[in-house]
Amino acid sequence: MKNILPILIYFFAHTVLAQEKADYKMQWGVKIPMRDGVQLNATLYLPKDRDEPLPVILDLTPYISDSYHSRGKYFSQNGYVYAIVDCRGRGSSEGKFDPFNQEAKDGYDLVEWLAKQSFCNGKVTMWGGSYSGYNQWATAKEFPPHLSTIVPVASVHPGIDYPNPGNIFMSYMISWLTFTSGQTGNPTIFGDNIFWQTNYTERYVNHLPFSQLDKISGNETTVFQTWLSHPAYDAYWQNMSPKKEHFEKMNMPILTITGHYDADQLGAITYYKNFMEYASEEAKTKKYLIIGPWDHSGTRTLEIPRTLTTIFHMPLITKFRE
Repeated sequence: MKNILPILIYFFAHTVLAQEKADYKMQWGVKIPMRDGVQLNATLYLPKDRDEPLPVILDLTPYISDSYHSRGKYFSQNGYVYAIVDCRGRGSSEGKFDPFNQEAKDGYDLVEWLAKQSFCNGKVTMWGGSYSGYNQWATAKEFPPHLSTIVPVASVHPGIDYPNPGNIFMSYMISWLTFTSGQTGNPTIFGDNIFWQTNYTERYVNHLPFSQLDKISGNETTVFQTWLSHPAYDAYWQNMSPKKEHFEKMNMPILTITGHYDADQLGAITYYKNFMEYASEEAKTKKYLIIGPWDHSGTRTLEIPRTLTTIFHMPLITKFRE
């Protein structure tokens, strides 16, 4: 046994040393000040052994930054600095989460703060899907000087495809608002389909008004009632997204991605159509659109679009990195 032990130790050590090593470094709990004094929480992923300033990819999310760890690894391993930031009032960020109403100005401040850091070469892009797709359009209409490009994927268009497509509010909105309530991630509650279906059914069979759905579901802390007071696409929703005058001034490369089965396809295509209608002829030459055989989450799963990234995304990334 004594003769075997050194051999076992040798092979164990050799196996550990031969394992894949992390070729990225991380800065956790970075506090970024907004113009009103609120600090948003960021986790930064940087390529290891790269000291020169690099382009930064910004992702602003209400879904808690820890859940984006694999994406941080992916982008940092491919030569970018990746900044995942908790939305105001979510995760470790200060303030109160007010869906769709805060991201435009916060996005501007984040872009400009990142551009001034020593690890950034002055170029910042935004990337992300769904709510993070919306964030990009909201930020773009504020025209931060250092925003070089955006890659909005499966983008929500408030008041168009969510929460009231065709002016009809969906029951799903209360489960999503609960998912994004408070500062923690709430995936277990959100994923309890039996709980939500029971509540939806209770309202239906008892002929209760839709306006009581938040009370029935046990969460009256959200903007549910505020949203119900805006059933049409009025100024409340219109002010969240770019308008004609914003599209007319946009002049940066933009890659829009959506899927044939994407629940937010209507939102993504609405942005695209409005851009192509109002943007300048020069800006239109920099606008790219990919529609693939994906559902909502499939539009941004890293393992799926790698071939498409090689074919379609390289011109955009090349421009960004130059």
